[in-house]
Amino acid sequence: MKKSILVLALFALSSNLAHSEEGEPELTQASSEYVMNVIKMCKEYAVEDEISEEEMKGYMLTCVNDELTDAYYLPLSELPK
Repeated sequence: MKKSILVLALFALSSNLAHSEEGEPELTQASSEYVMNVIKMCKEYAVEDEISEEEMKGYMLTCVNDELTDAYYLPLSELPK
């Protein structure tokens, strides 16, 4: 009985180790076309959410970066002009 528990414990540990080695996919830079599409989508969200002009810059950067990271792209430090 003790051997079977030990074997199961070792199997569980090795499974976790193998999974952690895979890790997260490497983030890459999004194309400018993709970023512009995300910005357009976030502007539509801002209208729906009734975001004020004062809050718009922060809202847009957060929205765009959330979408980029969800798609495994690097976040932006500022929005393109």
